[in-house]
Amino acid sequence: MRRSLLSTAAAGTLLLTAACGADEEPTQGDPAQQQSAPEQDADQAPDSDPDSDDDAGSAPASEASWDPASLHVLVNKADPLDPADHVPSDLTPVTAPADHEDVQMRQEPAEALEELFSAASADEIPLVVASAYRSYDYQSTVYQGHVDNLGQEAADEVSARPGHSEHQTGLAVDLSYPGNEDCHLRTCFGETPTGIWLAENAHEHGFIIRYPEGSQEITGFSYEPWHLRYVSEATAADVADQGVTLEEYWDQPAAPDYEDA
Repeated sequence: MRRSLLSTAAAGTLLLTAACGADEEPTQGDPAQQQSAPEQDADQAPDSDPDSDDDAGSAPASEASWDPASLHVLVNKADPLDPADHVPSDLTPVTAPADHEDVQMRQEPAEALEELFSAASADEIPLVVASAYRSYDYQSTVYQGHVDNLGQEAADEVSARPGHSEHQTGLAVDLSYPGNEDCHLRTCFGETPTGIWLAENAHEHGFIIRYPEGSQEITGFSYEPWHLRYVSEATAADVADQGVTLEEYWDQPAAPDYEDA
C-alpha cells in the first residue's frame, strides 16, 4: 500500500534528518544526493562556516502526517483520510462573516481565521466565508454535482472525491467577498484586490493558498486562489517564502491522479 511505503520512507528520512529539525523538504535518502562530509581542521569547530546554509534554521517547521487529527495531515488524491468518514472532534462555529449559516472549522484555524479577517478589515479588504468544514456526505453531494455537470474526468480536476477533501479535515476554507458575482470561486478571484491580499498575507495567520497556479501536476487540482489551508504560522511562512506546494514542502510525491485513474 502506498501509505505504508511512504511511512517506511519517512522513517528512514527521520533517521537521516533528526539532527536538523522538522518541516521543509527533507531528502528521501537518495544515495546519489548523500555525500561524505569534508574533513575538518582540528582547530575548526563544526558548523563554523558563516556562509553555510546547513544549519537548524533551514530545517522544515513541520512534517506530513496521516493522522486526520493533526494540523499537518496530508490529504490529496493519493492520500485519503483514514477513516474516510472522519469527523474532527473540535469543530467550532466560525464567527467571521459568511454567506450561509452553520459554518464550522476546527478550533485553532477558526481562531486564526478571525485574526485574518481582522487584518483584512484593517486594510479595507472585504472578505466573506464561502465554505469551510464539509462532512463526508456533504462532500459526496458536492462532488456528484460536479460529475453531473462536467463529467467525472473534469470534475476530478476541480472537486475532491469524498474522503479526499481538505474541507473534511476542518482545516480548509473557501473565501470570497460580498457582491462577488463575476469571480466567486473562479480563477479571476486571484486578480481581485481581495485575492491579491490573501496571496500576500494569508501566511501571516497560518494559511496557505493550497492549490497554486501551475501546480496541478503536483496537487492534482487546478488553480484555486480562494482555497486556503491552515498549517500553522511557521509552516505557512516557510511555504510562502519558498513558493512551493505542500507536497513539495513536506517532500512527498506528487498526487496528480487517484489510484484508479
